[in-house]
Amino acid sequence: MKIDKKLKEDFINAFGEEKWEIEEALAKIEPISRELAEYLEVPQVPIVVENIKEDSRMYFQEEFIVLRKDIALNYVEALKSIAHEYRHWYQFLAVKNKDESKPLVYEYAEGFMYMSEHGNTNDGSNEYYSLIIELDAFAFQKYFLKEVLDIETHYPNEEYDKMLDKFIEYFY
Repeated sequence: MKIDKKLKEDFINAFGEEKWEIEEALAKIEPISRELAEYLEVPQVPIVVENIKEDSRMYFQEEFIVLRKDIALNYVEALKSIAHEYRHWYQFLAVKNKDESKPLVYEYAEGFMYMSEHGNTNDGSNEYYSLIIELDAFAFQKYFLKEVLDIETHYPNEEYDKMLDKFIEYFY
């Protein structure tokens, strides 16, 4: 898509070059957001960029995803994050709708209960990473990028990456 030079110049003058870069990055990942929503059969949600500690976060009640700026500006990292958060959106809706056709709906419910009791952010613990909602979201992220987008990714911890492969093998 060709961008009008005057429009770009006016935008940058009004909001700054950084904001333009963020908007360009969001425009590149929007089609994948749409594809994820269709693939998972969930409503598409807006994606915004904010200063947060985590790479990304899903706001379930408000129905949007937040990406940290440096993640949003890195195409592959942004795709990994939105795939991960869309899977949480899928899990949340399965639990909310009591959708027993989803194989892990009860485990999702337990994971969300744990998160509400212990805080809704990644604390880096083995217990956090072993939650089925996290295993499933990391496995889906890896699976979707490889099988749908042809982008191979690996989790930095080799043992956890092998566990994700087993999870993918069993559930996908």
